[in-house]
Amino acid sequence: MMVKLDDLTEQGMLQYFYHSPSSHLPIRDVMNELKKGHKTEPHIEIGAENYLNCCYQPNIKSFLKSDANYLFLFTMCRNRSLKFYGTQYIIGFIEKTGWGEKQGHWFIKGPTKIYHFEDSFSMKDVFGKNLDRSGISKHKWVDENLTRKLLTHFDEKKNIIEECIKEITELDVDNKTCKRDICEHKNECKRAKLSEGT
Repeated sequence: MMVKLDDLTEQGMLQYFYHSPSSHLPIRDVMNELKKGHKTEPHIEIGAENYLNCCYQPNIKSFLKSDANYLFLFTMCRNRSLKFYGTQYIIGFIEKTGWGEKQGHWFIKGPTKIYHFEDSFSMKDVFGKNLDRSGISKHKWVDENLTRKLLTHFDEKKNIIEECIKEITELDVDNKTCKRDICEHKNECKRAKLSEGT
């Protein structure tokens, strides 16, 4: 597969994930509260998407082949105690600086930034509504204008990735979304370092 890492453009692609209803933070559903499985992606512990489990593989393949630089992560807030509940938000992004193949599927890897719901970008502000599956497919590519708008918006906000990884670690007490013993990126895993107290 031809993977583009040179001459990347200020464009992106949208990637959806399931939010953990127990968390005030925009983290994946690690406890299977939504009955869609114990979610491992986005695997922000090493700054990756599609790393441990194959999500929607055609999306990742098309993103890797493209010259788009940013994978914008979005989710619907599922925490009923938050005013953001029921709305989809772009909560951060992964820059495309690396990639790999693991057990027959591709993953992307790179510097990752995650932001609080209150600092995130509502999909309703972009598209006028939450996106369903067909809407996500139709609008998955993010052009240069919207990419610049998102990056400018996030540039003034606080990256909370460390806080999110701590929350994932505390919720996923049985390490169901972590394969630390066989992880090829253990030395750079922020979750492993947190657990080891380093």
